[in-house]
Amino acid sequence: MTVSEFIASFLSEQGVTDTFGIPGGVILDLIYAFNSTQDITPHLCYHEQSAGFAANGYAQSSNKLGVAYATKGPGFTNLITAIADAYYDSIPVLYITAHTASTLPQGCRLVADQDMDTCSMINNITKYAKRVDCIDEIIPSVEEAVKIATDGRKGPVFLDIAAYLFKKEISINVPSPPKKELKKDNALQLASLVCNKIKNAQRPIILVGDGVNLSNTPEHLRIFIEKAQIPVLSSRYSHNIAAGSQYYYGYVGSHGIRYANFILSKTDLIIALGNRLYFPPQSESFKKIVQQATFLRFDVDKGELLRHNEMPTGYEIDLESLMPVLAEKVTDCGNHLEWCNICNKIYQNLLHQDMNETVLYISQLLKSIPSNWTLVSDVGNNEFWVSQACVHSKIKNRTLYSKSFGALGNALGKAIGAYYATQNPVIVFIGDQGLQINLQELQYIVQHKLPIAIVVLNNFSSGMIKDREEAMGYKFSLHTTLESGYSVPILFNIAHAYGIIYKTQEQITCLSQLSSPLFIEVKVSESLSLAPSLPKGRDCQDMEPSLEVFLYNKLNEL
Repeated sequence: MTVSEFIASFLSEQGVTDTFGIPGGVILDLIYAFNSTQDITPHLCYHEQSAGFAANGYAQSSNKLGVAYATKGPGFTNLITAIADAYYDSIPVLYITAHTASTLPQGCRLVADQDMDTCSMINNITKYAKRVDCIDEIIPSVEEAVKIATDGRKGPVFLDIAAYLFKKEISINVPSPPKKELKKDNALQLASLVCNKIKNAQRPIILVGDGVNLSNTPEHLRIFIEKAQIPVLSSRYSHNIAAGSQYYYGYVGSHGIRYANFILSKTDLIIALGNRLYFPPQSESFKKIVQQATFLRFDVDKGELLRHNEMPTGYEIDLESLMPVLAEKVTDCGNHLEWCNICNKIYQNLLHQDMNETVLYISQLLKSIPSNWTLVSDVGNNEFWVSQACVHSKIKNRTLYSKSFGALGNALGKAIGAYYATQNPVIVFIGDQGLQINLQELQYIVQHKLPIAIVVLNNFSSGMIKDREEAMGYKFSLHTTLESGYSVPILFNIAHAYGIIYKTQEQITCLSQLSSPLFIEVKVSESLSLAPSLPKGRDCQDMEPSLEVFLYNKLNEL
């Protein structure tokens, strides 16, 4: 067995079915090995950045390891944005490239064309980065990389392998990887603690984060919620987890759902599950909540528990261990009917606040799709409208975002990976600006006739930055509007050039079936801004546009 055959076989044993990249001379042996491995299909993307995003989307949708590859030099550097996206969002992906230089540059700029010190460039955005120069390092390096990527708080790993090694014969004597040990005893104690805390609280909530998705425990959480019978809030990126439950009241934050922020302002106990509470410790908007509420925090990453020193109660535990126990063992959490009634009053009074035609259209579209379709949202104002629509329509579909890194143009690549991970249709929501970052992947979607609907929210501007210019006090727009240097292509012509069926929002209001690529243009007014928003220093429920004083005071006093 050659080194390249070993790598392909080993990844197949880990459940990898699809890999993504672009051929290059130094990496050809590996691609051919992927192609020869029965259970793996290598996919030719049209930009390495998109190949990396496809691997990210594959991993996010399947909860398996994603794999992307690239040639040396510019192939590698094109991967870096996707690697950073995976690191910031805790996505387990193995990125592989190769080199030909036997040594790294010392005192001169280069020792071989395109070769560079790759690991030094990405050490801070990977969990593990290794340059492999001898055959004895192959097996331990591949094993270690895969283990680190998928263990604990997941994330990207990187191998830069000497190209000559791929053809070398290798002796295989690889023991079966040890099974992951779950800390059940500790989980039992923590489940008992959670139950007692809820029972003794007056206004408890469960605050969930994307850690629940990453640990593949949404079903366990839903069982726990129905047993606890208390309100549930979420981060914006985890709105799918409790969707449809009578106890779920949307996501919180500076652009959160208004009624969710109101409920958050009134709680006296917050059970934070896989939610890192990503707000500054000194935040005036959330200080009152920190002062009035008890926090029980559960996270796989100890570093996240150290984010808020003012919240002493944090427990380092993998939700994969905790959530099944919470679902099975929690019984009596007390009666919180009065608190739930208050939350329902807030919800009923604010349900139709902050709606606009774009959100309502997206909601209508989402209500028509099956629950096993994946949604992918690009970066920009469009993602906030999509998030609002997901909550408004109460759908449970997994939605992929570029969360903390915010990589504009990630959506088409992730949609490709999500399709191969699920074998179900995908809907991409993307802005007119984000579409052009990796437009070339439309060719891949058409070439392979993937059932992906591309919904372009076209506001003829760089809307998010235009709003930021105004908020920062600039008297005129610069490079963000049609009048100030920004421009938008004729989207019908783009769809026609790639051979994709083009529709307008008036022509598509239902999307219950999808068997081939579809392009939908939704024209949005340039003046449509994000709402609601939380001005700096205001209480978290005191959002703009402001409520009528009487209604605000009535809800505040509940």
